[in-house]
Amino acid sequence: RCTLGSSAENGMQSDNRNWRRLGALAPVAGWFVVFYFYVLLRVRPELFYQQNPAVFLFDAHFFRSLVNPPGGLVEYASAFLSPLLALGWLGALVITSLAVLVCLATRQLMAAMGRTPGPVVSLVPSLLILMMLDRYHHPVRVCVGLCVVLGLAVGYVRLGRRHWAVRWTAFAAGSALAYWAAAGLYVVFALLAGIFEWRVCRHRWLGAVWVMAAAIVPVAASRWLWVLSLEDTYRGIFLPTERYWLAVPSSALLSRAIRMALLLFFPVVALAATWRGRGADGPSDPPESQPSSQQGDAVAGAANGPRSWLRSAVPWAALIACGIAADVFFFDAPTHDSLAVASSAERQQWEDVLTCARRLPPSDAWNVFQVNRALYHRGELLERMFEYPQVADSVPALTLQFESLNDTAQRVPLECGDILFDLGRINESEHMAYEALEMLGERPGTLKRLVYLHVIKGEPDAARRFLAVLERSLLHRGWASECLRQLEADPTLAGVPEVASRRELMLKQDDTGKLDLETMLGQLLHRNPKNRMAFEYLTAYYLLTRQIDKVIANLHRFDDFGQTRLPRYCEEAILVYRNVAGPRAIALPVREIRPETERRSAEFVRAAARFQGDPNAAFAALHRDFGDTYFFFYVFGRSDARSGKTRPSR
Repeated sequence: RCTLGSSAENGMQSDNRNWRRLGALAPVAGWFVVFYFYVLLRVRPELFYQQNPAVFLFDAHFFRSLVNPPGGLVEYASAFLSPLLALGWLGALVITSLAVLVCLATRQLMAAMGRTPGPVVSLVPSLLILMMLDRYHHPVRVCVGLCVVLGLAVGYVRLGRRHWAVRWTAFAAGSALAYWAAAGLYVVFALLAGIFEWRVCRHRWLGAVWVMAAAIVPVAASRWLWVLSLEDTYRGIFLPTERYWLAVPSSALLSRAIRMALLLFFPVVALAATWRGRGADGPSDPPESQPSSQQGDAVAGAANGPRSWLRSAVPWAALIACGIAADVFFFDAPTHDSLAVASSAERQQWEDVLTCARRLPPSDAWNVFQVNRALYHRGELLERMFEYPQVADSVPALTLQFESLNDTAQRVPLECGDILFDLGRINESEHMAYEALEMLGERPGTLKRLVYLHVIKGEPDAARRFLAVLERSLLHRGWASECLRQLEADPTLAGVPEVASRRELMLKQDDTGKLDLETMLGQLLHRNPKNRMAFEYLTAYYLLTRQIDKVIANLHRFDDFGQTRLPRYCEEAILVYRNVAGPRAIALPVREIRPETERRSAEFVRAAARFQGDPNAAFAALHRDFGDTYFFFYVFGRSDARSGKTRPSR
């Protein structure tokens, strides 16, 4: 009976321990579930792929090119994982898994150095990673590097008090592997090993040597084994240099502070663990060395104490509050919206472009350019463009072209290359694509664009070179294989609408030097009068520059598209012309203007007459009812109060 009673008691204690462990794991699992959905729905991992759409290739040359310099192994692993961010749910899973591994390594490290920490302390790295995500600081490289150096640090600490020669050998091997794999993040490994020797093993001189190695090893390796700059020597510690403007942090100072806080957390928490875990005479006994009855009594007392629930709830409440505060104070909404606009435009999701663009500053020419492009592809450019912020004489708002082709290529080669390709300026689009290739690297969109450009120009062999790269890539090999198959069957790809339509629009020879938008669009219309995009953009250009006479002179071109009803803003431009020119108005083409447009014109004239001599009051009073009309834009030179100073019409 005693044996049976003892077995039953042990079984009950085992069940209680299992329930307690499950109860402790439940909030941790809940935290990472919330983390996953926050990344998926709020941060959107595909936006990180938009920042840096790395092409991962399955070949030995690509492997050797990455792993030779310090940090190459982490770089290679990051190059493999980063494209997975393009698949939203899988990208969120990758980021969450890396955060779990970092937190798990933190817990193992603290347990090996002192006492097993509470779950909340172990989750602090995930909170710092969350803050990095909120600032759109690409997380994969730094998280993979931390997994490597923390794993090596845990392995070193678990050696315990073994002979000094064993620890010397382990540190030397760990240092070589950590620096080769993670470059500058090796500093974290060396600091953790030094803290362990100093605080736990009580070998202060050895700990001091290991800490000094954090500075000495990278410099020595960069001098004797590789020829590296200071930035490359400590790669991983500093913010990486980004070439694509949407990948540059909006606040470099804040991004650096968050990155440093994440890297410094591990040495600081190691020091805290050793101070907590040591008494005056040495390390405290691990829980396993205590009798099981004492463990059971201690656990039961802790679980049943009147303040135990409060003690466990307060850290969780603090962690959740910090997570909410991080979202409120650190989330970079403008960068999120800009990346969302760029990503949606690349995927031709034009409604999403318009939705996100409404939240961006109206004075940004890049934003207005994307809005106008989305409106055209939705068939609404000449019907709705003044519902969005527009500024008179703002030519870059249409095609992002600046003073010269070279200036444009240096600033916005990707976006300008897109619009030139859509219009049919094939040679100029090719110029932009090669500039983007040189400046931003092998982005998949650029490689695909070069494939189509060379096919359009009758250069299938050149197209095959880029397809050979994409065929070895992680995400785009299927597209490349299918395109190669089509190219073998038909070198002109006449069955691909994106190629065939541009071949009909392209000029035989493009102009170079300073770009004149009116001349450029006029050449396209001369080459193909049915180039609808060139015609609508030319009309929009005349509207923005308030050249109403040229709008009217080109109204006959709507016949080329079989369109009998004029777009809204063309009707309004005709009425403006009649009001401005008066008796001197020339005879207009026979076009019916809707009564609704006539009525709004009369209402605007009557309302504006009440504010003669006070343009600011007129703008404020008329904007609510007429801000989306061409009448309003023609008078004030802008369609939004935030777009800058009013530019009155002549």
